[in-house]
Amino acid sequence: EDWDVCFRTNVSVSDMQVLLGQASVGLHTMREEHFGINVVEFMAAGAVPLAHGSGGPLMDIVTPWEGQRTGFLAADEATYAAALKEICDLSAEQRGGIAGAAREAVRGRFSQEAFEVAVSDGLVAPLRSN
Repeated sequence: EDWDVCFRTNVSVSDMQVLLGQASVGLHTMREEHFGINVVEFMAAGAVPLAHGSGGPLMDIVTPWEGQRTGFLAADEATYAAALKEICDLSAEQRGGIAGAAREAVRGRFSQEAFEVAVSDGLVAPLRSN
């Protein structure tokens, strides 16, 4: 297979969405990131995330959704390489299954609707019951 790697900086949001929609893998290397919105963007676009196994990606984002894997976590050069090889060795169907679970996880955890339900259930409902 022919592989191309291109680094782009300061792209517009619309260009980023197009590029992420074409990506197979979203690579995230920041350690101890509080949340990791770019990992959520990878998942929403259908790119399989490969993120650092710390902070938000570990605790809140690249976690199973309804028993299905939503991406990969790594800690150092060796585990990133191994995970990237594993992702590349997956069939298109297997990658699609992970990407689909990741998209569903984003909708279920981070969408506007999910946020509204969480605020209503966790904040508004207890206030009304008092």
